Amino acid sequence: MSEIKKTTRRDVMKMVGGLGAMALLVNCGDDSTATTGAGGSGGAGGSGGAGGSSSSSSGGGAEWATEGTSVLTGKDYGNPFASGVGPTCTVYKSSTGGPCHATSDQLVRKDISEGYPGLPTRLEFLIVDSNCNPVPNATLEIWHCDTLGVYSGDIDGDNDAMCTGGDAEAAAALWYRGIQTAGADGRVTFDTNFPGWYGSRATHIHFKVTVGATAYLTSQLFFDEDLKTEIYNSQPNYEPTNGPGYQVNATDKVITESSLTSSEVVMSTEKQSDGALLAWKAIAISA
Repeated sequence: MSEIKKTTRRDVMKMVGGLGAMALLVNCGDDSTATTGAGGSGGAGGSGGAGGSSSSSSGGGAEWATEGTSVLTGKDYGNPFASGVGPTCTVYKSSTGGPCHATSDQLVRKDISEGYPGLPTRLEFLIVDSNCNPVPNATLEIWHCDTLGVYSGDIDGDNDAMCTGGDAEAAAALWYRGIQTAGADGRVTFDTNFPGWYGSRATHIHFKVTVGATAYLTSQLFFDEDLKTEIYNSQPNYEPTNGPGYQVNATDKVITESSLTSSEVVMSTEKQSDGALLAWKAIAISA
């Protein structure tokens, strides 16, 4: 994509984000899909432990928020792992880190949105070992594309056309990348916007877990199909699911090639009363 086109679309996104939920979100999806939420018995993956199936909830009658992570400021949505991670913890399977990883000291932060609009999303993670015990001081790095399917970062020194589309604004930014280190409880929290998608890949978040100098795991996280359809087909900052190349989890090449089980890699989610999304996952490593 050209720089002019991308900049124009981002300007539109900022304008739409400032309008909030006005008129643009008349049809915000079906609220009938509610199952177990953050406070329910499913906990972080239900009885299947860290690799268990996800729970999903559209939550209340609130419309999805659009203005980005400002919605999340100062809010505590509770501990989605309060009911535990189940009796067993299956070590998460590795997958490719992909070509769009970037490193920077600026990435040590909780809010990784860099002020862009989108559906505000609180990501909660719990790093545990194969016995379900929290791993203190585990470092979690995450990265994902923006709401239009573009990665940030000048990864190869040439605007990295594969990840940024050759867009100068994207190459100069570090949006949707972050690093946090867990405390004694193994928990890590990020504030972001729900990721968009790009052709040939299902919606995903990359992550890497290290403890000290040891890198234990690089893999990817995914989202429920109904949730994605509801968000993309109602949100002004996202491409709809009828775009060329849209992939569901069942046809995602990384899930298939890495022998990942969809039920083990899909995040649990719950829509909040303010229109934000809470998403959580316990990640077990062989520490």
